[in-house]
Amino acid sequence: MRVLAAFVLFALAVPAAAAAYLDRGARRVSPPVAREPQREPPPRPIRWRDSTALGTWSSGRLLRGVQVPREGVRFFTWDPLLRRSPNRPWRRYGTDGVVRVVLRIVREYARDHPRAPRLGIGDLSRPRGGYFGPRHVSHQNGLDVDVYYPRLDERERPPKRPGQIDRRLAQDLLDRFVRAGAVRVFVGPGTRLRGPPDVVQVLANHDNHLHARFRAQ
Repeated sequence: MRVLAAFVLFALAVPAAAAAYLDRGARRVSPPVAREPQREPPPRPIRWRDSTALGTWSSGRLLRGVQVPREGVRFFTWDPLLRRSPNRPWRRYGTDGVVRVVLRIVREYARDHPRAPRLGIGDLSRPRGGYFGPRHVSHQNGLDVDVYYPRLDERERPPKRPGQIDRRLAQDLLDRFVRAGAVRVFVGPGTRLRGPPDVVQVLANHDNHLHARFRAQ
């Protein structure tokens, strides 16, 4: 009987001693806290201001340019050198007039083709215009914009070859830029897109995007 009683007292003493040890400052290990993945801040509102295009498309400057947001409900932007979305901020400046026209075309296109994927907007000009860099002779005064042809598979990236282009939607997009007053729209030789010959011209290296050019307003 005495042995049993001693055993019971020992069993009760061990947890009590352990608790006392923890109370004296032993650190408890807390379970890891799950952290939410970092999210990019929402696109900034467009800072509208009166812009001025100086010089020509291939030798010009841009004053008070307006930046296209990195993306919107109806469009995304694409960096042709890094081959990723969004396009870098300094590549997305145009005159206020050109930016308004492009966003209006995007909005009306999405309204008329609600099941179509978002449109891809490429390069415009630098914040102050001037020489843009590799692959562009023009794009110097905020009056040029590249827009990628919609893809048949609806992926939000430029088509790699003409066979991936949704020609029906691409022709509709081209027609909208012509109606919007573009003085020139360059398309690739493999696209088989057509338009008024004094506006729409075939140019190499444009099989994945159209290049719309406007006059200063």
